[in-house]
Amino acid sequence: MQKQSNNEKRQQGITLVVLAITIIVILILSTVTINMAFGDNGLIRQSQVAKDMSVNSTIAEETEMNRIMESYTNVIEEDKKLGAGPYVDNVVTSAPELSDGMVPVKWNGSNWVKTTENDQDWYNYANKEWANIVLTPESGQNEGKDATGTVDVFNEDGTLNENSAYTMLVWIPRYAYRITSGWHSNQTGDIEVVFIDKNNMDKNGDTYNGTYEQAVDGVSSGGAMNNFVQHPAFTYGDNELDGIWVGKYESSNTNCNTDISTGQQTYTGSEVLTVRAGVTSWRNIASSNAFDTCLNMNNNPVYGLTSNDNVVDPHMMKNIEWGAVVYLSKSIYGKNDEEIWKNNNSNYITGQAGNDVADAQNTVTNNYNTENGMKASTTGNVTGVYDMSGGTWETVAAYVDLGENNDTVGQSLLEAEDKYVDVYVSSDSNEQQSNYENAYNNYGDAMYEISSLGSGNNSWFNDGSQYFYDTAQYMHRGGRMVSGTDSGPYFFGYARGRAGGTETFRLAMSVM
Repeated sequence: MQKQSNNEKRQQGITLVVLAITIIVILILSTVTINMAFGDNGLIRQSQVAKDMSVNSTIAEETEMNRIMESYTNVIEEDKKLGAGPYVDNVVTSAPELSDGMVPVKWNGSNWVKTTENDQDWYNYANKEWANIVLTPESGQNEGKDATGTVDVFNEDGTLNENSAYTMLVWIPRYAYRITSGWHSNQTGDIEVVFIDKNNMDKNGDTYNGTYEQAVDGVSSGGAMNNFVQHPAFTYGDNELDGIWVGKYESSNTNCNTDISTGQQTYTGSEVLTVRAGVTSWRNIASSNAFDTCLNMNNNPVYGLTSNDNVVDPHMMKNIEWGAVVYLSKSIYGKNDEEIWKNNNSNYITGQAGNDVADAQNTVTNNYNTENGMKASTTGNVTGVYDMSGGTWETVAAYVDLGENNDTVGQSLLEAEDKYVDVYVSSDSNEQQSNYENAYNNYGDAMYEISSLGSGNNSWFNDGSQYFYDTAQYMHRGGRMVSGTDSGPYFFGYARGRAGGTETFRLAMSVM
């Protein structure tokens, strides 16, 4: 056997060393490769991190987009509450509440025309432009028809058909008020108004929860209330309201023949309530019947109202609701310091105005849409409420409680739910002046607060003041066209609730 040479042994050893080194290098490279692929900073881990980052970025983008859209929606909704449409900043904190059958209308300078609730020109209370609607069914066989069920409320061009038997209402937004001068005085004072939401908060986040007792504590006659109070007309039974709808004119009806020259009315027995200009007001109806007529509107499909679960609650205007209209009119959002002109039409035609507010004998009248006619509006323009001065007496849903009431004339009023009627407490003597003094804590109704005595002409603007007493337990407002200077929105007078040729009523409506 031949022996290996030293050179051969050396080459074999080198080969083994190289093999070992190669194996070591391979192991090192494998370790590095595995670590690069699977380590904390490896390619696979980095790929997963990149994937996670991409997913998280997408989620973050979607979250931010949702936040932006939510913020944008909130801005739109807030602007809608604050203004006359979705993009107008206004003083009102809550938009008018609408229901089926309520169609927004606006004045285009010459006509009322159909619009939508998002129209920024629908209303602007900062400019004394109040929101108006017309009632008409929006679906069904009476769609677009008036109270007769046969005539279109709107013409083809969208303008109001003033020859139709339409019903028109005006929105009174929820507010807090403070009488800044003339409280409980016959000297005409001033009223400050702040619009609030159902939480009594204004658009700046300030809350108005002061009580009336605090507001008048220590205030002498003719002074200023100490603080704002929420107007009580916007608390309706167990519901807090964003506002109320009130009849734009004194109530009228269909199927009633009127002799325009004499004002004499002939009834057919099938009258349907309407609220429109240029027609005679609905008179010769007892307070109790007028009360029932308003409540029954929900049972008549000609109006198209949503009556399920009392979504809409039409009723005869309460005394406190009359006060809500009057106080808003006396603020900077209404006619303010200028006296509302009288409707002195001797035939009791709605929406008229005399040339001289103090002249009951002036037979020259102006229609609601003329320059002088608008002076009979609560705003001094066409968007306000009419016939609150003169026209004819308006009986409101209110009475002084005499204990056991056996008056069948006003039975519906006397038996009504609390939310439908204002009840006043009589004094022990039940005399007119003592009953008036007993009303110290009644507020918002434009009676004790804006007058000095319960009889005579002792209300603001020299309007009449005749409080309830034992044989006249009901109340009417506004005066009538032949009442001389005592007519006006601050007029209050006792009534007996009977049907008469010089008394009418007004519609109000709550949306809940």
